[in-house]
Amino acid sequence: MGTKHIVISALLSAATFSLSPTALAAGTLTGQIGVQLTISTGCTVGNGTNTGGTNQWGNINFGNYADLTSVINGTLLGANGTSAVTVTCNTGLTPTLSLGAGSNSTAGLRAMSAGGATTIPYRLYSDTARTSEIAVNTPVALAIGAQNFPIYARVLPADQTSTTPAAGTYSDIVLATLAW
Repeated sequence: MGTKHIVISALLSAATFSLSPTALAAGTLTGQIGVQLTISTGCTVGNGTNTGGTNQWGNINFGNYADLTSVINGTLLGANGTSAVTVTCNTGLTPTLSLGAGSNSTAGLRAMSAGGATTIPYRLYSDTARTSEIAVNTPVALAIGAQNFPIYARVLPADQTSTTPAAGTYSDIVLATLAW
């Protein structure tokens, strides 16, 4: 055997020894993991749903009546069954909530319609006693953080042009605008 053969045998033995799993040296390897969360400036509504790109914050259902000779009260029920719009805004904002005139307003009052000329005016309030009326398109200041904003409704006989309107399902859609 020549010198070349001995050198090659020695190299093969060294390569075999270094590939053996028990022959590896202990060590460590460190790395970094990036973590990020961006809090955007804004507000959210916690009890609504989204249908076709439109936010649905709940419904007010006055129920079934034969006439409008008595006061009829209603309360907003949110999509999750709560009786308030739940608004959460982050620090540094001055949020407001405005409620529009609805689709059928008459003489400065929101009104429901069954599709004909007859309307049933109603009012919206921010308190259960229904003494703090929410004026059409008038911003109401909201607190920072999570807040429940209840909306109460009332049909008053004095607001009606007729207390015995034609039978039908009267409805309206009010645009609610949360601004900050």
